[in-house]
Amino acid sequence: MIVAIHQPNFFPWLGFFDKINKANIFVYLNHVENNPRTAIYTKRTKIIVNGQEHWLTCNLKSEPGKVFLPIDNMKIDNPARLRDKHIKTFELSYKKAPYFEETFGIIQEFYNHPSDLISDRNIFTIDLICKKLSIDVQKVKSSDLNIQTASNQLLIDTVSKIGGSIYMPGGGAAGYQEDQMFKDNKIGLHFQDFKHPVYSQFNTAKFIPGLSILDCLMNIGISETEILLKSGQEGQK
Repeated sequence: MIVAIHQPNFFPWLGFFDKINKANIFVYLNHVENNPRTAIYTKRTKIIVNGQEHWLTCNLKSEPGKVFLPIDNMKIDNPARLRDKHIKTFELSYKKAPYFEETFGIIQEFYNHPSDLISDRNIFTIDLICKKLSIDVQKVKSSDLNIQTASNQLLIDTVSKIGGSIYMPGGGAAGYQEDQMFKDNKIGLHFQDFKHPVYSQFNTAKFIPGLSILDCLMNIGISETEILLKSGQEGQK
């Protein structure tokens, strides 16, 4: 059984959903600590504004005397102001996109979510997008597993605790993972190997990869995005 593990990112890129799609179980790594000021992909994503890459950022609250916080404790600073600012950005940048109306409802779900916790909103929205794309994969929160280890041992313990036999690192992890540790714990490694597809982008002359999945949804819609992801699926899980 293939297990993929990743922090719950803010409107992630296509590669994030490719990883979920290729797993049997996906674990949201939401209990580990990070700095709210530098937790880049927990609070930031890339879209296109005026034909250029643009970071869309959620400001997070810091707690006095604490540099690091568990991801599942990080709160959005002034959610109402964030909503107004981001919604305006999406409307100005993507209003003329072919599938704006279809995608805008997903965006609104994030900003209308009742929780101030960024991880709650991220997880809710990722699950929603998976449902729209017919990605039917079991998901688990690491905060429910009560694992106290760190680094590779955390990954090994997580895979073992949920009964997995194979861990799926991202393609960029090759050479970083301590393969022998996984082998000693009878866990195989199966690297993701995501190849970024090219799709039509209505608001730029040259294709820009690595953007939020929202860019893909805006440009080619839910059905075609599902086809893109499923075409990159590897054989039998």
